[in-house]
Amino acid sequence: MDLARHCELCDNQKINLEVGTTCGLTERKPEFNKTCSKIQLNEKFEKKLKSINIEYENIKRKETLTYTYFAVYLLIGIAVIVSGYLLGKYALNKSVISTVPIIIMGASLAPLGLAFGTLNNFRQSIQVAKNKKDKIDEVLNEYRIEYEIDITFGEEIHGTQEVHAKLKTKGIR
Repeated sequence: MDLARHCELCDNQKINLEVGTTCGLTERKPEFNKTCSKIQLNEKFEKKLKSINIEYENIKRKETLTYTYFAVYLLIGIAVIVSGYLLGKYALNKSVISTVPIIIMGASLAPLGLAFGTLNNFRQSIQVAKNKKDKIDEVLNEYRIEYEIDITFGEEIHGTQEVHAKLKTKGIR
């Protein structure tokens, strides 16, 4: 495990562009086995834990909307392909050769791109947020710290989401 992950939660962490993460108490890079006996989990720990959990929950809230967008855009794309095919078939039955059906089918790439782009963006975002959450949870498991977080999302006003988070921890020294 990367020892700097412990320091990212500690109030004693110092960051230096030349050296990197150092301990504010020892002025050296982290040197310990599994856990640090001098770790201070206070304000920085709470802020980081809340922000990562809020980010994860906020992305999870958008799952239904994402799959709805995916289904709608996919259906639109398929409908455009089918309509282009049927138009081409109709034109051929009337002995007319036209590039219009091919152009219509090509236009279906836009909604299909939106469908799969939206889905891929959601999957990548949820994976990144989950990895961040798992890394913090892994560090907290080393210290046998458990937590419960109650996150409530309020109104969204002009693109700013109102969020309230109540954190209860157990096992902090």
